[in-house]
Amino acid sequence: MLFVAAVFILVAAALAGLVAGSIATLTTTADGIDDQRALQATSGAVQALRKQMAATLRDNAYWDDAYAEVNADSRVDWIIENWASTSADYPLYDTAIVVDSRNLPVVAYRKGVPMEVMPGKFFEGFQALVDTARRVRMPDDIPVHFARSSAGTELIGAAAIQPFESDESLNPRGFYVLVFAKLITPAVVAEVSDNFAIAALRLDSKPAWGRLAVALKDVSSKDVAFFTWPSMAPGTKSYQKVDGNLRAAGTILILFLGSIGVVGGLTVRNLRNSEQASRRRALHDALTGLLNRAGLLESVAAASDRARQSGKQVTLHFIDLDGFKAVNDAWGHAVGDALIVAVAHRLRDALPDDAFAARLGGDEFAVVTVDELDVPSFGGCVQEKLASLFEIEGRSIEIGCSIGVAVSERGAVHSDELMRRADIALYRAKDLGRGITIHFDDSFDDDALHQAELESELRTSLLKGGITVAFQPLINAHSGAVTGVEALARWRKQDGVVIPPDKFIPLAERAGMIDSLGMEILITSLTAAAAWPALSLSVNISPLQLKNPRFVEQVKQALKAADFDPRRLTLEMTESVLISNPEQARRAIDGLKNIGIKVALDDFGSGYASIGSLRRFGFDRMKVDRSLVAALEVDQNAGAVLQATVALANALQIPVTAEGIETEQQATVVRLSGCDELQGYLFSKPVSAAEVTALCRVSEASGRARQGGR
Repeated sequence: MLFVAAVFILVAAALAGLVAGSIATLTTTADGIDDQRALQATSGAVQALRKQMAATLRDNAYWDDAYAEVNADSRVDWIIENWASTSADYPLYDTAIVVDSRNLPVVAYRKGVPMEVMPGKFFEGFQALVDTARRVRMPDDIPVHFARSSAGTELIGAAAIQPFESDESLNPRGFYVLVFAKLITPAVVAEVSDNFAIAALRLDSKPAWGRLAVALKDVSSKDVAFFTWPSMAPGTKSYQKVDGNLRAAGTILILFLGSIGVVGGLTVRNLRNSEQASRRRALHDALTGLLNRAGLLESVAAASDRARQSGKQVTLHFIDLDGFKAVNDAWGHAVGDALIVAVAHRLRDALPDDAFAARLGGDEFAVVTVDELDVPSFGGCVQEKLASLFEIEGRSIEIGCSIGVAVSERGAVHSDELMRRADIALYRAKDLGRGITIHFDDSFDDDALHQAELESELRTSLLKGGITVAFQPLINAHSGAVTGVEALARWRKQDGVVIPPDKFIPLAERAGMIDSLGMEILITSLTAAAAWPALSLSVNISPLQLKNPRFVEQVKQALKAADFDPRRLTLEMTESVLISNPEQARRAIDGLKNIGIKVALDDFGSGYASIGSLRRFGFDRMKVDRSLVAALEVDQNAGAVLQATVALANALQIPVTAEGIETEQQATVVRLSGCDELQGYLFSKPVSAAEVTALCRVSEASGRARQGGR
């Protein structure tokens, strides 16, 4: 009996040991699987940070315009405007540095202001990174690493600024190098933790005991810092939860083994759910639950595969909301976010079978359908759905949308190319007045090429002084005397073709040349008008010029160089400057007025400028839009509208100029309405500086003759 008992005890002990060993193995394996997942996720997060920085550098450095601008005399202004000033609030970098061929800093900004310390002293290994960037050829990976800095641990990358098309004739040693850096702050660590499902992630200077770690390496592959996090140990935690039950049922092996299966199943399910949640977060927009850009690309690729097999077409709709910015400005971002969510619901409800929607960021969405060939676009349905009123927190909000459509028959067009085409079509829809759907056409690429060629010619003309200025006289409404001139930009290409201002000025704004163009026009006008001391000078400025923090200082320098009295200068701007960024516009206008320059509101009556705007910005003059003058001869109510507009300005003690006057009847009406200054072809077309000089001489001679007669 004792022998049997002993055998039984030994067998029970062996079984207990086998079971205990199995539990330990399962627990350790589950912990190890989760640890390995976390290590892979963290390594992937580090690579994602580096790739994102590398993509940003590639887009900015391998750029024909950037190469031309950094090799021009105006490089500093251009670098500050395009890279340095954006470091103040740009999410992908907070430091922007450009070094020349001698590795000396040209511009070094951090968080929107100049750095007080040389980059080589601020960042460890800075010179090694720049040297590496110079050795990299265009197809190679851009060097992005981590580095210690005076502020902490930084993600930093560098790329040689060069033309987009590789040119072997260029010496890489002569390239300027663009450097972007981003401080790894607690907020950045928290974002990585959330996006990649790595709980309690933190940045440590060295591996911490009891924590998993991934090294952040510098350009020399040395450890700079470590991302560390605790092991979640799902197997151990799961075992602890059932440990009491297992002890209570320790004598019943079947239940014991069953519990092992349950624990193992729960562990695997938890791991699977965690991976699925991480993947969903990576591919979906947090606010709306729709796909994000990465999810859209993946889904479009899958839809293209299905279309190739089924012979159907993939149709991509890029959607941009019209009027969304006004909602944000009027009621704040909370209402704007609620509107975005409501739009997402309507898109989701309107989707046909085998279709999906995405939010690309801001107020941009996308819808993809997979249909039979030659099926009409879904765009009309989307516009109808979004045209209905939205009820948001008791507010009735009306918006619209512009849509660009691109089609891939049988999935033949690559996903990236399909998105490019839809984006071009959307741009065309917005350019044609918004609220419409435009399908991509091959001719759009021809138009884009033509615009690129025109942009290149404009850039060349700017460099060679090919932009000229004409002057149109301003007439005193009572005496008929010429009291001033308005400067008007003119561009005649080398082939003799004249490009009107309403074409080349928007082109300059889109291409980032408006600051250079505007200052050249101002300097040319001031130089010419310095010879006409009896006349005032009016010069138009673009709303984008007021966004330049150095604009007021540049105007001061131009006035000083021309020895021009600021009180003779009036800068004209349209009301769009008041809508896009009113606070920034007010600061710039105040700076101009403080030095004696007058500011006029141009084209009043063509848009939405309010009485509040006239009061708030303190305009010195208002110019009535030519459309109100032209309407005098075709609309019987036009006179009353003009008179009311001028009366409004007079009530605010703002003098009024009427432009576009072509007949005596128009001149008589605007005089009687209260306009004190007139402009138009009735008096003079735009003329050259020499003709203005001759006009001034005639006027002076007439004045002397009158005095002699007395």
